[in-house]
Parts: sequence; C-alpha cells; structure tokens
Amino acid sequence: MPTSSDERVRIGDAEFPKPFVNGLEFNAPVHGTWNIVHIGFRIPEAHQIYICADNCLRGVVLTAAEMGELGRFSSVVLEEDDMTHSGRIEETTIEGVADCLRKLPKIPPVVIVFPVCVHRFMGCDIGYIYRVLEERFPDVIFVRGFMDPVMQKRGTTPDQRLRKAMSDIIPALPVEEDTVAFAGSDMPASENDFKKILEFNGKTVKDTADCKTLEEYLSTGEASLFICQYPAGLMATKAITQRLDRRYIYCPLSFDFDTVEEEIRQSGLSVPDGFFEDGKDACMAELKKLKDLIGDTPVAIDYTAVPKPLSLARFLADNGLNVKTVYLDSVDGSEKADFEYLQKNFPGLILHSTMHVSDRRPVRSNEKVLAAGQKAAWFEGTGNFVNIIEGWGLYGFSGICEFIRLMEDAFNNSKDMRDIVPRKGLGCRSCI
Repeated sequence: MPTSSDERVRIGDAEFPKPFVNGLEFNAPVHGTWNIVHIGFRIPEAHQIYICADNCLRGVVLTAAEMGELGRFSSVVLEEDDMTHSGRIEETTIEGVADCLRKLPKIPPVVIVFPVCVHRFMGCDIGYIYRVLEERFPDVIFVRGFMDPVMQKRGTTPDQRLRKAMSDIIPALPVEEDTVAFAGSDMPASENDFKKILEFNGKTVKDTADCKTLEEYLSTGEASLFICQYPAGLMATKAITQRLDRRYIYCPLSFDFDTVEEEIRQSGLSVPDGFFEDGKDACMAELKKLKDLIGDTPVAIDYTAVPKPLSLARFLADNGLNVKTVYLDSVDGSEKADFEYLQKNFPGLILHSTMHVSDRRPVRSNEKVLAAGQKAAWFEGTGNFVNIIEGWGLYGFSGICEFIRLMEDAFNNSKDMRDIVPRKGLGCRSCI
C-alpha cells in the first residue's frame, strides 16, 4: 500500500495544521460520537424543538427515538410556502413551537429551540422569534440552539454554539469558594486527577455532564472555578467564566507528564506528598505491562477517542510501541509541538483522513491491529479497540493509567465492531 495519497500521508511529509485538501466528504458509518440532540439532553428536564424540512428532521428524530427520549422532543415542519412569503417563516416557527408546548402534558421548564440553515438563508429575525416566545411563555427558559451544519467550516461549529447557549442559562449565583465545576464536556469526569485533587482539598465537585436535575445543573453557577477538558466546550467555558467573573482551567487529556504536572500546579490546589512521582511511576508500570502484552502489534489511533491523538501517538511511540496510523482530518493548534516532534522523530507515521472520498472502504488486514477509537477500528477492520469518545472523562496520571488498561483489555477481548460502531451516541441511553 502506498505511503502517500490523497487520503493518507507520512507525517514527515504532512503540512500543519491541514494535512489533507478539503473537498467532497465521506461520512464513515461510525456514530459513537455525540450530535447536537445528545448534547442538548445534557440539560435535565429540557425539551428540544427542531424547526426544519422533513428530510433534515429524519436524522434528529431518529436520534431522539434511539435514545428513548421522544417524550422530550418535538418538531415543526417547514414547507415551501414558509420560504416564499415575507414573514411566514417567523410565523410558522413561533406558532409551531407554541403549538408543540401547549400539546405537551406539562410545559417544560427549559426549551431548546433549533432553527436551521434555511432560517439563515431567509434572513429570519431570530431575535424576534425568541422575544415573542418568551412573552407567551414567561415561565420557560428558552435556550437558543441552531442546527446549521452548512456553517461548520467557517467559525464556530453548531455544537460549540449549542454548548455556549446551554451555559448561558446558568445563573450568576453567589460564589462558593469551595465549589468547583467541570463544564463544557459531554463525558463526566471519571478516572481524573483533578477530581481526586479537588476531593483531597475538601472541595465540593459539580459536573454539568452528570447533573440529574435542572436545579443541580443551574447550581453550578455558584462555582468559584470551572474546569474544561474538551476542546469543543472551551468557548462555552470562557463565556460563562467571563460572564460570572470566575476562573477556569483548560486541561484536555494529555499524555505528556510535564503538561499534566504544569496544569495541576497552575491550579493552585494542594496535592498529596509524592503525587507526581507516584503518578509517573504508575503510568510507566502500566505501559510496561501493555508493551509486554502486545509486543510489536500495530497500533492505530483516531481523533474521536481522545482530544489529543498526536499526544497519545507520541507517548506510545516514544516508549517503543508500534504506532502505525493516526486517523484525523486536521491537527488542533494545541498539538503543534507533538506534530513537529513526530515529524522529526517518527516521520514514517501515517496520517489518514477519515472523510476523504478516495478511501471509502476499511482496510482489511490479516494481522492483528490494536485500535484506539471507533473510527480507527472501522478503518482497520479490527474488533480489538478501545471503545471510548472525547477522552471519556479521563485526565492526568490516573487517566493515563486507565487508558492503558483499556488498551490491555481491548487487546485481550475482541468486540463486535460491526454491531457497536453504527450505534449513535456512545454512553447515551439507547433503546436499540
């Protein structure tokens, strides 16, 4: 197989930050990542209403149905007449949303309204729509969603804007100095050094991704510090901390020990004696077990598994593992140093696009491949894969150790890749 083509390139020959030329895109049948329907349901008790044409509604309706959440989901169908008469699209949107709410058994406390691309094309007065709705339903908190995928190649993406809109409803409560909130991520903090350190410091820990009630979600407005660990949530975290005049830390899962230590020290939190040394030793002990287990088995990584796939590739390659391919379509600016390091020290590492139309079929190899991420698993045709997205709430030395253990488990226990990867919203409730 060639080492360079339209959809694959040696990192030694790749350009930063876009190794591949944009064009017609292929959507691999891998759906574990979250879309805006999944994200919106992170507000407890919220009801979502989408206003668009039948063809666009199909996908979002199916997502809600697959989650078993149709009771919290409504839609308003736009027809051609709504786009050919002045003012008609605003009227249809307002009356459609109002009709949906009146037909519900109970008016929900929070409603996320999703206009679409057509509203932009028609120059729709979105502000007017929300003003009228808020006047008619004064007890409802309206969240300003937007489903406009045609805009996602310029500026912020729909899911970034949705996360910000979801944070905009969190009120400015009196600050509680001993309360810290994780925010901006879809995954609750799990094996996470910051979570452990906060508990060591006697802090009350809240997590917008793990709230069970609306009251609990809104109460995060009392936090003195917000922690964001997912790139798509950074805009929302910056916005809420600026509005509330609070502090935030941005620390996506990194596999670089120095970065982890620096981020934890900058937090100003106390750490147990020997925390950094013990953490590094534990990571290296786990890594040795993994290396002894898998030997020279090729490893493939994709960007859906962890926020910093090149940091993971560098960590594994530096420690003697056979990292073969990283599946991504662009390189985040925060990984520039890792990109340049891998270019210099591992120039033969392959970067492989996940959306280029030239490669619409997975690689089928007779050799065993260990994959990190669903897209890497699909392209490599392997059932031996780490089945997580967005870093899975992992962070720090304990997060790195857990990730290595997940790799060990993936090597020892093959999964049914063809059954798993088409399922939407990994970690969400599913009725399938």
